[in-house]
Amino acid sequence: MSFKLISTVFAEENPCGAGEGGGIDLGNCLKLSDSAKISEVYNTPSALVDIIIKNMFPISGVIIFVMLFLAGYKFITKGKDGMEEAKKIVTTTLIGFLVMFSAFWIVQIISLLTGINIPGIAVGN
Repeated sequence: MSFKLISTVFAEENPCGAGEGGGIDLGNCLKLSDSAKISEVYNTPSALVDIIIKNMFPISGVIIFVMLFLAGYKFITKGKDGMEEAKKIVTTTLIGFLVMFSAFWIVQIISLLTGINIPGIAVGN
């Protein structure tokens, strides 16, 4: 009687063509959750940039919240040293927020003045 703890695994031919002189075509190699190739869904780089821009501000808002929460935690738990650390964290977080906020509104103003529709930035909505 024999027991197998690990099932037998067989190597299959690499579908990405790795190691074949020209490199790997990730657009055709990587697939999304519905088994569609990335190159079929996002056929231009601007489609990916559009998604990144739409999600950048909510993600950075979460990061700002976490940083402020961390500063508060350090302020409460570490005494005088924590107070200095918390001040530094809050200062850098607020500077980052101001840079992000300013960049957003500069793009809004440029879009409004030039009439160019910038993907991911909703002017007048």
